[in-house]
Amino acid sequence: MKVKKSKKILYQLPSENKKTRKLAEDIVNFLEDKKMQDIRLINLEKVNPYFCFFIIASANSYLQLKTITRELHKNFGVYLDQKRAKSDDVESGWVIYDFIDIVVHLFIPEQRAYYNLEKLWGDANVIYTSETKQFQW
Repeated sequence: MKVKKSKKILYQLPSENKKTRKLAEDIVNFLEDKKMQDIRLINLEKVNPYFCFFIIASANSYLQLKTITRELHKNFGVYLDQKRAKSDDVESGWVIYDFIDIVVHLFIPEQRAYYNLEKLWGDANVIYTSETKQFQW
């Protein structure tokens, strides 16, 4: 009688998962291509056990925010936990997309300044900024 060896399933942090990292990089590059402003990719794994990555970016106008939300859904909708942003979200100036391990926050600059997520999560490791244009994994 042969005994099968059991395979241990080890937990892998999202930041160590190549597919999650690739999706985060692809979304950031998409936002850069669409001329979003002040893009940040933040790793929250060590400061909050419920979140992995936040991508935060600003649109120059409500029209750009609406266009980007439509295009983001078109290009990355297969990975989304939710179906799509509602028009009320765009009008509020803050659109959130949940990609399970990656949460994308798209803002109008006034809303971004008001909620100041970067300060709220100031202890988190910043992986990417529009200024450096390099991923610091």
